[in-house]
Amino acid sequence: MKPATAASDVDIVERAVRAVGALDIGEARRLLADDLVLELPFRSGGHPRTLIGDDAHAFMALLPKIFLRMDFTEVIVHGATSSGVIAAEYVSNGMTKAGVAYCNAYAAFFDVRDDKITRWREYFNPEVIVAAGLG
Repeated sequence: MKPATAASDVDIVERAVRAVGALDIGEARRLLADDLVLELPFRSGGHPRTLIGDDAHAFMALLPKIFLRMDFTEVIVHGATSSGVIAAEYVSNGMTKAGVAYCNAYAAFFDVRDDKITRWREYFNPEVIVAAGLG
C-alpha cells in the first residue's frame, strides 16, 4: 500500500464518512472501490465481520432503510500513518426508522488507492447496536 501523503486521500476519506453520515449512499458509492473491503471487527449477532465488493456495497445501501438519520459529528480525519493507512474518528447522533435513538462512537481506518477507498475498517460499540434493536 502506498503512503497516503496526498491531501486528496484524506479528503476522500472525510467526504465518504460525511456522505455515509448524511445517508447519501450515492455520494459514498462514488468514493468507494468496487472491490471495497468493509471490516466490522466488533459486529455481533453472528453477522459477517468482513464484507467484500457487492456485499460491502449492499450493506451500505441498507443504511437509509434502517436509519431516519445518522448524523456523524465530531468527524476528525487524523491523516495517514507511516503505513499509509488513514485514521479517523466520528460520533453518530442518529435515529432508527423505529424511532430509537442511535448514538455511537467510531474509530476507523482506511486504505485509499486510485482516489477510491479500498478498505474501511470500523470499530464501534456493539452494545449500542443491540440496544437500538439492530443487532
